[in-house]
Amino acid sequence: MTPPPARPVVLVATFPFGEASEEPVTLLAAAAAASGATIVRHPHRRVLRPAELLPLLRDADAVVAGTERYDAAALAAAPRLRLLARTGVGVDAVDLDAARARGVAVTSTPDAPSASAAELAVGLLVGVARQVGQADRAMRAGRWERRTGLLLEGRTIGIVGLGRIGTRVARMLRAFGCRIVATDIDPAAAARADAVGATLVSLDQLLSQADAVTLHVPLTPLTRGLVSAAALARLRRGAFVVNTSRGEVVDEAALLAALQAGHLGGAALDVYADEPYTGPLAAREDVLLTAHMGSCTDAGRRAMELGAARSVAAWLTGKPVEGRIV
Repeated sequence: MTPPPARPVVLVATFPFGEASEEPVTLLAAAAAASGATIVRHPHRRVLRPAELLPLLRDADAVVAGTERYDAAALAAAPRLRLLARTGVGVDAVDLDAARARGVAVTSTPDAPSASAAELAVGLLVGVARQVGQADRAMRAGRWERRTGLLLEGRTIGIVGLGRIGTRVARMLRAFGCRIVATDIDPAAAARADAVGATLVSLDQLLSQADAVTLHVPLTPLTRGLVSAAALARLRRGAFVVNTSRGEVVDEAALLAALQAGHLGGAALDVYADEPYTGPLAAREDVLLTAHMGSCTDAGRRAMELGAARSVAAWLTGKPVEGRIV
């Protein structure tokens, strides 16, 4: 890949960064001191909007990236950019073809958020099945409501995507006494299914058998809108949907309609097609919502940020860059 210029500029575009651990900040600072680089941190304590990102990219040679979008227009606004180091596993927000055409290397940290995301998925499933959100809101309003939820033991849980995160979720839910069915297009998933005691089935079979479905797939042309109105209709009446993958995997309008019709028992969402989310699902008592925080544990953020910082530090100091996708 192209070596850094004489006085490179590194933009830290992700948020949060360095709050779970100072190590990524210290690592970048040491590499900057050794290479003459300047580190730029954006002033907003949230995900950058496109209009905020573009001017920051103008002088950037490397970026520590989060979930902000790097489409062709954003990359065109960054003529000096040579490295995009993503904190996390998903790169659906990056136009990889445009990056490749412009000579921009892209890295990710695929293993770093897996345990954190898996734990949140299981927590959301327990929360929506036991109506924790409704009970919490009732208590805060001065109402003592003992709600009867769904016992997960003995239930069939469908896992869509048996990769790093889905496999961890399967292992955790087996400890609950759940029966696990899973679907995945990766031929290597068969070995992972055997290892965690899951049964591989087609998506249609999974939907027809599952008492709850949890989604762990990347956003691709194949998975966009995967959980459609037709897919939701195949679920058993009273089933739950948990999404901690990408918002666009679920047709949110169809999910709302299925909830309004009483077909679903509830849903738990950490991701949305448009973030920050302010849509109609937020008004429903049977929907548990979190703010795209699957990776947000102390260990998860540390591992992701440190991985991205290592990529940038290696590039700045002339060492091999690991975790390259492009």
